[in-house]
Amino acid sequence: MEWVLLFLVFGINVPVWTAIAILRWLAERHRPAPGDAVAPANRIRPDEVAVVIPAHEEEASIAKSIASALRIVPAANVHVLADGCSDRTAELASSLGVRVLELDPGRGKAGAIEAAIGHFDITRRFGALLIVDADTEVDADYLTNGLPMLDDPGYAAVAGYVRTPWRPQGHSLIGRLLISYRGRLWVIMQWMRYGQSWSHINVTPIVPGFASMYRTSVLPRMDLNPPGLIIEDFNMTFELHHKRLGKIAFSPSVHAMTDDPDNLRDYYRQVRRWALGLWQTLRRHGAWFGRFWFTTAIFMLEVVSSSLIILALVVIGAMLALVPLTAGWALDWPVYREVHSALQLWLNPYNVVLFLFLPDYLITCVVALVRRRPSLLIYGFGFLLVRVIDATATMWTLYRLWRSQSSGRWTSPRRGNPAPRPREAAEAPTVPGDSSHSLTGRIVLLDAAVVLPLVAVVGLALAGFLNVLLAAGLLLAAVTAAAAWHRRPDRQAAPVSPATGDRPSGRA
Repeated sequence: MEWVLLFLVFGINVPVWTAIAILRWLAERHRPAPGDAVAPANRIRPDEVAVVIPAHEEEASIAKSIASALRIVPAANVHVLADGCSDRTAELASSLGVRVLELDPGRGKAGAIEAAIGHFDITRRFGALLIVDADTEVDADYLTNGLPMLDDPGYAAVAGYVRTPWRPQGHSLIGRLLISYRGRLWVIMQWMRYGQSWSHINVTPIVPGFASMYRTSVLPRMDLNPPGLIIEDFNMTFELHHKRLGKIAFSPSVHAMTDDPDNLRDYYRQVRRWALGLWQTLRRHGAWFGRFWFTTAIFMLEVVSSSLIILALVVIGAMLALVPLTAGWALDWPVYREVHSALQLWLNPYNVVLFLFLPDYLITCVVALVRRRPSLLIYGFGFLLVRVIDATATMWTLYRLWRSQSSGRWTSPRRGNPAPRPREAAEAPTVPGDSSHSLTGRIVLLDAAVVLPLVAVVGLALAGFLNVLLAAGLLLAAVTAAAAWHRRPDRQAAPVSPATGDRPSGRA
């Protein structure tokens, strides 16, 4: 049972790709940064990059996304696609001086991108295409660090590194939990992607659509908008691998800030949409010989198996909870006593705490240290519950795969902040965090007070086991100290007096 719980935490892919990521980091640590090298004559310039921002009902966030794009390219290079919008998305974008294409009815994100490429003649006028979500703010050095990666003609795309802003104000406790969980997930997944995108391997399964860049010369050879797919980024990545159009570059220095859902409804809908898009892409492209398909198949087998185990644990936990909930009456039910006895031996609180919760929380501690986010230590107590949501969405979409067809249209998540004034959003600098650290601290402390009962329950569950470990440790320390004292170097046998047979007094 213990190895099953540990498999849920670490799996196979995380340790393998983490080891490969460490090897890549060791191999590249002494190389100069791409931006430090002399720019070759064929390097794509920032004014040769087209920025495309697909948007659907995004008046609350579109101004921030455009403002970040205007820091890296001229206004004429920014193209906003108002896909079936009934709000002020197109109006706000036009007021900022960028190009706007209104599509009515909406065509979905992939259809909007395809329409923009044809309408604005992007493949002929530009050397690279940067796709940015309407809730994303690209870093000011995105192109400075990203364009040198396309100096090698063997590379076709640059995968963006996602970062989640930590602004707890305006979010509920559930929202802060979901955002914190996503922050940890991005660190883990992108550390794996760092290994997967090594030039010697090149098996990155996704070029994320929130802020990624493509060489425009490969776009005409890609089927950007095949029918029946709900999302575009998985399909575009599989197109690169399947048709051998080029490698995918990835670096933490090429990053952008994106918002994650802060409520259960939007979170579940987004996870379900991503999962369904992955299943649809796998169905469309099928299997082919190569290391990309082999590593992707292993990853998907792990996703399915871990999701099934998580849901099975929930069912088993519910069955075991019937005994205390019914004051023991459930043991009198037919067959239930035998089932309960078998399940109790297979799954008990100590195994769950020691081999599932603690290893998972250890990962949270590492991520909190790396990202310098102590608040993760508070919200980490609820991350396993969020994994149940992910597992449910994964298995439900697998079941619905053969019963549904997608048009590609999407519904934007709820935005908590009102739409900013266009000029103010364009002129105000973007700060990746909240300036009121005291308010943030108070919010986290209040959340900690809510989480304390859960911490107390976990502590009580560990108390018996830890007491045994403590007693065993003290006993071992006492035995070790006694043995060391007995074998101390200055303990030598004193000479015996031949006359009396006694040892002399004093220390031997």
